[in-house]
Amino acid sequence: MIQINQDFQNEKKIIQIMANFTNIKPEIKRHNKKVTSLFENQVKNAIWQARVRGKALSTNEYYGIVKDFWKKYYIYEV
Repeated sequence: MIQINQDFQNEKKIIQIMANFTNIKPEIKRHNKKVTSLFENQVKNAIWQARVRGKALSTNEYYGIVKDFWKKYYIYEV
C-alpha cells in the first residue's frame, strides 16, 4: 500500500508539471482537469473497494487505473 501511495503522489507531480505548460489549448486543459479528477476518484474508489474486501489495492489494479488515465490525458494537440 505504501508503494501505491508513493506512486500516486509521483503521478500527481507529473500531472501538475504538465498542467503548467503554456501552449495547451483551454479546451484541452479543461479535458485534462476532468480526467485528472476522474483518476483521483477511481483510485480512491478502488482503495475503498479493496478495504471492503479486506485486502489492499494490488499493484496491478492500481496500474490498470493509471494506464486508463494516460490513454485519456492529452499533453498537447497533435
